Amino acid sequence: MKSIEERIYHVKGDSPYQIGQQIGRRMGERLQENIRHYIRRRPLADEVVDMGKLQAGALPWMRSLPNRFQEELEGLAQGAGIPLQTVAEWTYLEELLSMNCSAAICTFDGQAWIARNNDTLVPKAWGYVTIREISGLIPTISFGLEGDVFTPTGINQERLWLHYNYLPAWDKPAPGKTSMPAYAFIQLALETCHSLADLEGKLEEIDRSDGMLLFAVDGKNNRFVVYECTCGEHARIDPSGDWLAGTNHHCRFQAPEDIQTSAGNSILRLERMNELIGNLYTPEKPKQLPWSLVEILGDEIIERRGIDMATAYANVACPARGELWYTFGGLPAASQGNWQRLPWPWD
Repeated sequence: MKSIEERIYHVKGDSPYQIGQQIGRRMGERLQENIRHYIRRRPLADEVVDMGKLQAGALPWMRSLPNRFQEELEGLAQGAGIPLQTVAEWTYLEELLSMNCSAAICTFDGQAWIARNNDTLVPKAWGYVTIREISGLIPTISFGLEGDVFTPTGINQERLWLHYNYLPAWDKPAPGKTSMPAYAFIQLALETCHSLADLEGKLEEIDRSDGMLLFAVDGKNNRFVVYECTCGEHARIDPSGDWLAGTNHHCRFQAPEDIQTSAGNSILRLERMNELIGNLYTPEKPKQLPWSLVEILGDEIIERRGIDMATAYANVACPARGELWYTFGGLPAASQGNWQRLPWPWD
C-alpha cells in the first residue's frame, strides 16, 4: 500500500495550467497507465462503452468546459508528456456511466459532521487528496482519483464542504445555459463559493449534465442542507431534526416509473443509515466521534463490498473544527480502509 505522503498532492500556482503541469510532472508515465487501466475497468458489467463515441466526443466535450478546467487538463497532459486526447477521454468517460453513494450530515453538540461513502468501479484507483491553491480562487481540498481535475467530494478554505451522490435525471440542461457535469460543478463551486447563499446562486446559474444529491455544510456557522437536483432543477431539503441522509434515489421530485423501480438498493441503504444514525441520539448508543460514524459507514448493508464495485473511499469530517478523516487506500474503504486524519492546511 502506498504511504499517505504519496497519496497527497499539495500544489500552488498562478494558474490552473501550472497546477495541472505540477501534478502531471509528478505522475509522469504513470498517469497514462492509470488512465488506460481505468477506461478498461470502469464500466459496469451490463454497460458497454462505445469507444468510437468516447474518442470522438472527448475533446469537443472538454472544449465545452469552463476555461479553468481546460487549462488544468492541458497542463496535466503537458506535464505528464501524454496526449491531451488521452486525458480528455479519461474525464469524458464519467459522462457515459454512473455510480452509487451513501451519506449523511449530523449535528452533535452544535457542530455538523459528515459521513460519506463513495461507491464506484475500479476502487483501487481512488483514495487520493489534492490540495489546490490557485491565485484568485479559494484554496480547496478534493478527495478522489490521483491526478483528477474534478472531484465528487471536497472542502475549501472557507470551511464550505460539498459532496454529491449520483441521481438519475430525466430532463436536459436548458439550451444556451451554462452546464457541466456534477463533478466539475463541485470543484468550481468550492473555488468560488464562500457560503450556502453563494452555492445556491451557482445552482441557479449553472445546469448539470445529470442529477445529483448535493450535500453542503458551512463550517463557519454549522448550517447544512441537501439539494436534490435534476439537470435543470433543484429542491432544497432543510433538516427538520439533527440529521439529513441520502443515497441515490429521488425523494422530492417525482421520478419516472422506470427510474423509481430501480431504486430498491438505494432505499434499503437509506433506511439503514437513518436507523443507525438515529441510534446515536439515544442513551443506549453513546457517540464516539469520528468512530461512531465510521462504524455506520462500514455497516454490511450501507457499505458496498463487491470486487469490482465497492466503497472506494470514505470520509468523516467536521468542517467547523477542520477535522478531516479519510481512507487512504484499503478496501472496502469504510470497514477496511486506511483511516487517517488529514491535517487542516490553513491554520
